[in-house]
Parts: sequence; C-alpha cells; structure tokens
Amino acid sequence: MRPSIHLAPIDLATLRRLWKPLRDSYANAHLYRDNRIRIHRAFSWLERASALPDAALDERYLAQWAGFAALHSRWDAARGQPVGESAAITAFVRQLFATDHDGVMAGTMERERTLVTSMFTDRYLARHCEEVDVKALLERRRFDRIARHLLERCALVHAQLARGGATYGSRENRTVLKRSSMVLEHLSVAAIQVVTNHGYADDWGDLCWPPARG
Repeated sequence: MRPSIHLAPIDLATLRRLWKPLRDSYANAHLYRDNRIRIHRAFSWLERASALPDAALDERYLAQWAGFAALHSRWDAARGQPVGESAAITAFVRQLFATDHDGVMAGTMERERTLVTSMFTDRYLARHCEEVDVKALLERRRFDRIARHLLERCALVHAQLARGGATYGSRENRTVLKRSSMVLEHLSVAAIQVVTNHGYADDWGDLCWPPARG
C-alpha cells in the first residue's frame, strides 16, 4: 500500500491525510517504527508552525526547524549524542535526492526559483555563508547542491535565534527570517512527501532520542 503520488504543490494537511492510512497500516504490522516516529514528530512541529500568526514569526521559524530536524537528525551511538548538524543535513540531502524518484524536491525548487535565488543574494547570509553561483547550479539542475546550501543558510538563521543572537521580534532580521521560513515550509513538505512516497522502509540513520518503551 502506497500513498498517491502528487507532483503538483501539496499542502501539509493533504500530505498528512495521505500518510495516515499508510501509517496505520505499518503500525498495525509493527513496521518501520523509527521512520513513523520521525514523520509524526515532523508533522507535529510543522502543524504547530502553520497555526501561528504572521506576528509570531520567531516562534514559527523555531517550530519549523524542529519539524525539519525531526527528519534529518540522526544519533551517533559511539558518542552518545546527535550527529553534527552540518553532517546530518549533508547525509539527509544526499539520501533524499537518491530516494526522490519523482523529482519532488527539484520541482519544488523550480517553482520557487525566485525565493531560492533570494536566499543566495541576501546580504546578511552572504556575509556568513559560502559564496554560491546559484544561477549556474540552476542551469545545471544541481538541485541537490542547491538544497544543501539552502538548508545551511536556514540552519544559520535558526542558530541565530536559538542561541540568542537576535532580539526577539527584531526588525533587523525580518526579511531573512521570512525568506528562510518560506524555504523551510516548502522543503519540509517536499521532504516528507519523498520519504512517505519512497523512503518509509529505508534506513535514515539512528533515531535521535527514541521514546521510552513502556
């Protein structure tokens, strides 16, 4: 049993509705527990983010990042802690694109080309991130590299908020925060779609902080 494939833009509520019967089927068969937990956690945070008003942009972004982190984070058993964020994102993007047989991620970035480009021309991000010729990458259709660089920029914006590097509600970071929030919204939904369409049985790394077994 697989969800229907939707290549057109899809919203979070529709994606949740498509996933539910598949999730229930796997749960009844005791299959893919860790991946069901990942997806459940991602939905919980992303749905919270979507319920927040525009005025709560700081909170929305923190919730969006938690939702995306539920997907990409993985556990380093040897060290007893999560794999470093940059390494986890790189591994997740590589596996995501290898799994994306329908081109959902590429299609999402094609549709949002203006937004994607704005993340590479943003002056604040340009001061702190690797210079990237996004026009060349788009022409070569290297959407895997574009996604990795986009998420690195989103991670930087998250770190600024989470580590107290910005005033709450600051007007100084509204533009970059809005852009990053929109990017995370689109990429998170696309990533869940890829995982639920084709990657639900795959190994996405050890689950971070699995729930205690009763």
